[in-house]
Amino acid sequence: MTTPYTFDPSNLTLAVDEARDRVHRAEERMARVACALIAASVRDILTNYDPDPAAPFDAQTFRLTVNQHQRVITDGTYWTASGEERRITDHLDLFGLAEWTTELDYYNRAVWEPLCRYEGKEAGARHYRLDLAQAAVLFAEVQNSAWTADIRDRLAASTRRPWSSEEFVYNRGGGLVGAGDPEAVHTDFVVSDADGIRVAELAVNHDGPDDTETPEEDIAATRANADLIARAPEDLAFLVAYLTHVCGGEDAEALHLRGYCGHCGTALYTSALKQTPAPLDSATECQHRRLPGGRTIQLQHVLRT
Repeated sequence: MTTPYTFDPSNLTLAVDEARDRVHRAEERMARVACALIAASVRDILTNYDPDPAAPFDAQTFRLTVNQHQRVITDGTYWTASGEERRITDHLDLFGLAEWTTELDYYNRAVWEPLCRYEGKEAGARHYRLDLAQAAVLFAEVQNSAWTADIRDRLAASTRRPWSSEEFVYNRGGGLVGAGDPEAVHTDFVVSDADGIRVAELAVNHDGPDDTETPEEDIAATRANADLIARAPEDLAFLVAYLTHVCGGEDAEALHLRGYCGHCGTALYTSALKQTPAPLDSATECQHRRLPGGRTIQLQHVLRT
């Protein structure tokens, strides 16, 4: 007799989505590295593998072609700085280049296409010219630049995330009214951190044409600015982590011990992409607590302070 079992469809769907998302990010990272390897291979071929980094060669762009199967191939064509068209013809050299061009395809084009200039379409294939100088740089100098370091420092020094934005609308008497109320004359947008500490406040006076002739547009623009400020810390953290993940060789999903749950003592982890502390099994609930009267509630994991 088969042992019966059950499963949670929502958890299974979430697990599939998360796994696919990880694969997609890994493929993007590999695609960017492959572009650098293509540039390095062209340089090695044209200098006969001269180890001297100053060895001269004349190749500025290199042809990449998306074929009918949505894979990237090459016929070895490249262009010099003066625009002269040349071609790598050795079969072994082309075979070595194909090892890296096959890492590229239509589906990860968001990574490699910005490094190219589109040539056009011919017989169902799309041709591009890869800028070799751009492709060769994995942006280690960008992620380690003073600018990026300053961004990381500012994120580390800022108050606890996530931030949120609240909207308050007032009438002439200073009373709170609903958004869009005909008596409304002033709107405040207050941005606060995760502990309720006020971070920023934006205001719009709209009590007639002396204040503004476009109150709806001004309120909408200020609301967008407040939302931008509120989301900036998490957005910047994600982008910095993604830069490191794609170009710097670090796994943005690597888990780091953040602390322990104040209720049950379970170890809680975060990653560069997921800042909410959670156990290794990603569960958010830790234990039940019985209330007076017999009712129970489910407690969420809370980082011990």
